[in-house]
Amino acid sequence: MPRITPPMRQDALNSRHESVQRYDRVMLGDPRSPVPSMLTTDPWVEVITGALENNVRELYRYTQRRLLAVVKNNANGVGIRQVGPILDAIPEVFGLAVVRVSEAVALRDSGVKKPILMMAHVSPDEAERLVLKDVRLTPFHDDSITWLTALAKRLSKPVPVHLFVDTGMNRIGMPYDRAIPWISQLVSSGAVAVEGTYTMFSGAERSGEPFDLEQLQRFDAVVHECREAGIDLGLLHGAPSYQVVHLPQAWDLDLIRPGGAIYGMPSYRSDASGNHIMDLQPVYRLRARIVRVELLAQGEGVSFHHRYRADVPTWIATVPVGHTDGYPRNAPGNTTVLVGETFYPVIAEVSSNHTIIEVGPHKTLEVGDIATLVGPDHDQITPETVARSSGLERDYWLTTKLNPLLTRVVV
Repeated sequence: MPRITPPMRQDALNSRHESVQRYDRVMLGDPRSPVPSMLTTDPWVEVITGALENNVRELYRYTQRRLLAVVKNNANGVGIRQVGPILDAIPEVFGLAVVRVSEAVALRDSGVKKPILMMAHVSPDEAERLVLKDVRLTPFHDDSITWLTALAKRLSKPVPVHLFVDTGMNRIGMPYDRAIPWISQLVSSGAVAVEGTYTMFSGAERSGEPFDLEQLQRFDAVVHECREAGIDLGLLHGAPSYQVVHLPQAWDLDLIRPGGAIYGMPSYRSDASGNHIMDLQPVYRLRARIVRVELLAQGEGVSFHHRYRADVPTWIATVPVGHTDGYPRNAPGNTTVLVGETFYPVIAEVSSNHTIIEVGPHKTLEVGDIATLVGPDHDQITPETVARSSGLERDYWLTTKLNPLLTRVVV
């Protein structure tokens, strides 16, 4: 795969190295999370504040509904401790939602002040720990009243909850056809303070018709009957990113509950007819410093199995990012890496910790140069492009596999 731009001359190289040094000076002075200095070769993920803010405001503009932002799965791989405080500061965000106890604790420990919803079953011990962290629970079992009553007694106050009504996803939740007596019993017990009620849509079709509409009707029927009985169900929500785009009827609920769209995933930029509806932007970069630049002799191979051999003497460079960091194994021959203003093709085999790029007949890179493997800076390296070029169905399968141990940097 040829480079997109020719090798840079020395004056351009000098300019690029100056900008790298400028970058270091700026970022190392950022108290939130400094970019690793030249003393380390560890790769890092940059979390882009402006892109997150943009995506939230685009979702609000489109629906006129505040967000219960889903940050499960380490904020879709981007970094929950970094994404959480950014979202917490955006007025259009009502609160945040997770599915793991550790995620809820991480949000509070990182300074998040807004409501946090645990959208999963937890043990009684975990439930008490979460309530003490001011996290809302999601009961949905027939016997929930037993442990909630005991917990309320220990805490000397009602337990704040959101009720989960299963309208046809059949994964978790209280089935809609048994929900009303269950909700009535919970509320009349005085053990809970119902702050919200929600459902989850399946995106399925039945006889060519979207099943989500029937699910919404089931949810609306439960809500209507509870209100007729004088039961306050709090804030209503149900629409994740897909239904934000494809089920506008769900906007009639109080909140939307997107995940993927917050992180700029392109499938949510257009409606079912292909009309552009939201300007969603990728929210991260995967970056590292080059650790080796060498001239490969004609006929020599690179990395395991020598799947790449040099036809002529060729400069190559090593980037310390591999498939254990979340970079696709099928990237070689299909993707490029951006260094400065030049794209360099990925060659050989992506190993657990290393990616090799072809520099060309001239040495235009140096150890310490910053390489961007994934990012919003050019269409050629967006999460969508890298994912599809590597044989992944969508960028979700790229972003969510970013190694959680990589340093996250807020920019």
